[in-house]
Amino acid sequence: MTRKDSREVLSRAAEWLTALACAVAWGLLAANAADAQEMRVPDIVLAQTLGRTPEEPRAVVPAAPRDTAVSLVANRLRQDFEDQLVAGVARPSVELEVHFDFDSARIHEESETQIEAAARLLNHHFDRIQFRLAGYTDAAGEPDYNRALSQRRAEAVWAELVERHGVDADRLEPVGYGEDNPLGEVSAEKRRRVELQILRGLESP
Repeated sequence: MTRKDSREVLSRAAEWLTALACAVAWGLLAANAADAQEMRVPDIVLAQTLGRTPEEPRAVVPAAPRDTAVSLVANRLRQDFEDQLVAGVARPSVELEVHFDFDSARIHEESETQIEAAARLLNHHFDRIQFRLAGYTDAAGEPDYNRALSQRRAEAVWAELVERHGVDADRLEPVGYGEDNPLGEVSAEKRRRVELQILRGLESP
């Protein structure tokens, strides 16, 4: 063995002994600590002692809460329609939780989940069915004005579904009914809504 080889062997032995001493010292400290059960030898010390490279931490794939919420809402809308179809409801409909500024057709940002869920429903289910977006207002104000406002709101939702989410425009019509309300005596807040209604047709097999 050459002098150079001897130096390399001694150097490696010294590194190994140093790592081992660190591990022992850490163990002694942990044994004397009050929270010893929560302490562990650092990965780098173990790696040096056992002669292997410490593993890189695995990347955690973040959850997609928005997509999950859209899927849940889309499934609920589909189930509501299917239940009404089975029950023989003449005009099945579901209320979309779409909100607007006061006296405006500007859609609130938090309504996007509902609109995207409705688009997913229309794009992937009931493909032979015609739908209507029915807009309603409360009874405050003049009837003609309310009807025009509800029409603008229905058209705003229609534009989001068709232009942004790719729903077939021929399957969906926006209609504003103003304060004409099929629900009867309900609160003003309940009157202000947009419904997705089935008009006609059968779902393809």
